[in-house]
Amino acid sequence: MSPSASEGVRPGAACGTKQLRWRLTRLADKSSKAPTALLSATNTSTASCAFNGYPELHAYAGKGPAVWSEPKAKAPVRLMLGPGNSVDFPLFYPASPAPNGSCSIPVDDDPRIEVLPPHRAPTDYGATVQITDLHGRNVTPVFCDTVHLGAPRLR
Repeated sequence: MSPSASEGVRPGAACGTKQLRWRLTRLADKSSKAPTALLSATNTSTASCAFNGYPELHAYAGKGPAVWSEPKAKAPVRLMLGPGNSVDFPLFYPASPAPNGSCSIPVDDDPRIEVLPPHRAPTDYGATVQITDLHGRNVTPVFCDTVHLGAPRLR
């Protein structure tokens, strides 16, 4: 048993949208094994919170095409985010059409992107994010298939 558990210290409540600032950054590397983008969540509150699980990312173009995320591996995620701490999730997805030219959400659709924290309250509907490049400039996203979330990294 860890010392904190023996002293009766309770873990923080689940991180909710109101205490998280999300960023979605398109990465420049074009290697097929490298992540396409990075999804980051920063705890902006004054209290620690539990980030247990993977966030959900949804991209959709109106009532038309949509893409969802799923974890790349099924390993459990159990993290405590202290005030000002961040967690990064590498995102793996094809951002260019398949050889046959098909793409779930092509560049001219300019999709809306929403992120939902894991274990959110029933009234937590997530946040809308804009994808940017490494310099913080907005870029038009292209999602051609399911977005796979890699293992998280605290920073």
